[in-house]
Amino acid sequence: MADILLKTEGLTKHYPVNGGFFAKSKQKVHALDKVDLTLYKREIVGVVGESGCGKSTLAKVLLRLIEPTEGKIHFEGREITGLDKRQMRDVRRQMQFVFQDPFSSLNPRKKVMELISEPLDIYRIGTRKERENRVYELLETVGLTRNHAERYPHQFSGGQRQRIGIARALALNPKLVICDEPVSALDVSVQAQILNLLQDLQEQFGLSYLFIAHGLDAVRHISNRIAVMYLGKLVEMGNSEEIFTRPRHPYTQALISAIPEIDPEHEAKPIKLTGEIPSPINPPSGCRFHTRCPYAVERCKNEMPELRTAEDGHAVACHLV
Repeated sequence: MADILLKTEGLTKHYPVNGGFFAKSKQKVHALDKVDLTLYKREIVGVVGESGCGKSTLAKVLLRLIEPTEGKIHFEGREITGLDKRQMRDVRRQMQFVFQDPFSSLNPRKKVMELISEPLDIYRIGTRKERENRVYELLETVGLTRNHAERYPHQFSGGQRQRIGIARALALNPKLVICDEPVSALDVSVQAQILNLLQDLQEQFGLSYLFIAHGLDAVRHISNRIAVMYLGKLVEMGNSEEIFTRPRHPYTQALISAIPEIDPEHEAKPIKLTGEIPSPINPPSGCRFHTRCPYAVERCKNEMPELRTAEDGHAVACHLV
């Protein structure tokens, strides 16, 4: 337990939906439902799933940028769901965010010096000269130079802008960095550079990452463990290599089977899922994946499977496993 940095218990987020004046009942979007997640110190956990499965909502709820509907969040053994704004201000110093779009996340009217020093200004850390030196140090850490401090975001490439975003996230020496699809807007060659940079920084500063991504190859490259989400639920979690070589949940199996192989002769036939993703406003009863699962039985339609952890630490929410 001493090595646990972040833990959630039954984390849930529902958004109310305005059904109109004549609506008989209030509807809600089930963005997150009873998510139990554990992140250890110096660990990288990848979070994958289709669009709309709740990955980004999970990231924002963990930082309490949006409030959970119910459930608990523990950070370093301290429950933070009940903290007020002033108390959360101290916690957020240890929890930082790297955004998906490296351009819109940077204020175009500010120079890099101002962008990176902003967290230091907010928390009143050091003198003005010490903050400047800290910015220069961070720029060199992420592969840029001191001269870049006097430029504006539009003068950089996408990869360079993301390096600036990473430098800003590191300014306060956080323990946890949440990366919300940090390479999806970049070219493939640049993606590899950013992934390698994140790994180097993790080893250098002993960071923990929650790494959210669509690209399964990127998640496999960087993650120690992988969490698979479907329609607001956590359906599988385990060691990265185990997830890719022996996926146990039918949804994970379908995701892995869709990854193209370099050698076409050894490429396995992808598992085809029938039907559309159900609406998060009206999710199916029982297992939420049963409407698309090729192996579903009657029990899957009526009973919600629990996320059960095996002796090897691999967790799966499926009646058939």
